[in-house]
Amino acid sequence: MSGDRFFAGRQVLILSSVDWSAAWQRHHALAEAFADAGAEVFFVENTGFRGLRWSDAGRVLGRLARLSPRAAEPGPGHGRIHIVSPLVLPPSAAAFRWFNAACLLPVLAARLRRLGLRPEALALAYLPTATTLALLDALKPGRVVYDCVDNFFGHPSAPGDLQDTEAALLRRAGLVMATSPLLFEAARAKHPNVLLVHHGVSDDFFLPAGPPPRSYRRCCYFGTIRGGELDFEAIAALAEAGFEVSLLGPLKDAPPLPATVRFIPTVPHGELPGALASYDVLLLPYADTPYTQGTFPAKIYECLATGKPIVASPLPSLKPLAGLVYLASAPGDFVRAVRGLSAAETEERIAARLAAAREHAASAQFKKIESALRALYERCEN
Repeated sequence: MSGDRFFAGRQVLILSSVDWSAAWQRHHALAEAFADAGAEVFFVENTGFRGLRWSDAGRVLGRLARLSPRAAEPGPGHGRIHIVSPLVLPPSAAAFRWFNAACLLPVLAARLRRLGLRPEALALAYLPTATTLALLDALKPGRVVYDCVDNFFGHPSAPGDLQDTEAALLRRAGLVMATSPLLFEAARAKHPNVLLVHHGVSDDFFLPAGPPPRSYRRCCYFGTIRGGELDFEAIAALAEAGFEVSLLGPLKDAPPLPATVRFIPTVPHGELPGALASYDVLLLPYADTPYTQGTFPAKIYECLATGKPIVASPLPSLKPLAGLVYLASAPGDFVRAVRGLSAAETEERIAARLAAAREHAASAQFKKIESALRALYERCEN
């Protein structure tokens, strides 16, 4: 993606807040972008933020089953991405933190070194926790970036010392990146070097433009299906109104829904455009919580790249896109919005969505990140 291959030969450590097998997000997109630019990437899966729940049992068992490092699945970065499943406890109790620091994190750091990770790598940290701080201290990266993609202070189960651990991470960070205006403004009040940037949408995700369909019956949400984050009342209302509703992605938990709602397993990211092609409407139904108020949906430009109409909750980050996205505040509003699409949709609206997505192409967004990182390296070297 870069003319002079600035990242060629460099190492990038990603301390992720998601697993590699999770629904495709910024963490995955940047890992592949760095690898495509010539870097060797070490992707450490989610080290935990909140306490464990019974619903986490499947994820914990899956983590235990894949403790050995593995190469990424075939893609732009295959062969240059090491995926490491960490055996650590969540930082939700003092005893857990002590055991992490004394026993588990030294083992994880040693595994990364055996894989070839060297000091002075570039580290992207996603979780402002005691676990992240201890790993950074053990691995001694040369540059630290805090990639702020979640409104952690709105999380209902945030650690009690979150303010202190985030402040410590900010002191280590030479650059903070944020995905939403709310997160950007919050970070800018705490750090002098903040970049507002989305990871964008790849050229492979665009669907061919076509005329509006005659009817809008088939609706789809794609992404992680998790209680507390999605507006399941809106999903139920659409199903009860007679629309075909599909939820495509990893199922974490969900309340009972009408029997007509279809749950579709995750498909590889490269196959997702084809899977979405048969739907008429894409849904972004988020619950109204302090946590989601800071969300800028990672999939928004992918939704726009399909050209299909998008009916979404009125998140603050989506309001500037009101001309491209149909905003719906309540379950009934979702139903009315989808019912009104036959009259509202035009070829011009489809073209506008595609144009907005092209303005946020992944290659252009990564160049913004590269420019900020070049400046960071130059400041540190002078």
